[in-house]
Amino acid sequence: MAISIIIPTLNEAAHLGATLALTRTTAVCEVIVVDGGSADGTVDLALAAGARVLLTNANRARQMNTG
Repeated sequence: MAISIIIPTLNEAAHLGATLALTRTTAVCEVIVVDGGSADGTVDLALAAGARVLLTNANRARQMNTG
């Protein structure tokens, strides 16, 4: 059984690397970063870490639903 981890973000480049590192504890995991319009490199960092990235407007509920 696979699980998906959905991470809503908005300008989280300073902290996202540590968060994504914690998700690598299992190979049976899909990591989805749903960005709300970051301007600080959050999306590039998520992509470099191998996360699937989705884009939407900044709103945590909308981001979680998109994910």
